[in-house]
Amino acid sequence: MKVTVCFGRTRVVVPCGDGHMKVFSLIQQAVTRYRKAIAKDPNYWIQVHRLEHGDGGILDLDDILCDVADDKDRVIAVF
Repeated sequence: MKVTVCFGRTRVVVPCGDGHMKVFSLIQQAVTRYRKAIAKDPNYWIQVHRLEHGDGGILDLDDILCDVADDKDRVIAVF
């Protein structure tokens, strides 16, 4: 499973294995990849307030990813 996380116009693809990870972990991995994509130091502060599914629903941090998203879904990081 993989999910595309959109940070404004910058999009990062995050591999999620079988999808049995929490949304909180997805955010951590997406932020790490986003920092690399915009060439910022690992200490560069980025705070994601929430993730929104492509249909507009807000993902809860404690949800298991495969329960709330499908393979190749696009989610939006609100930061």
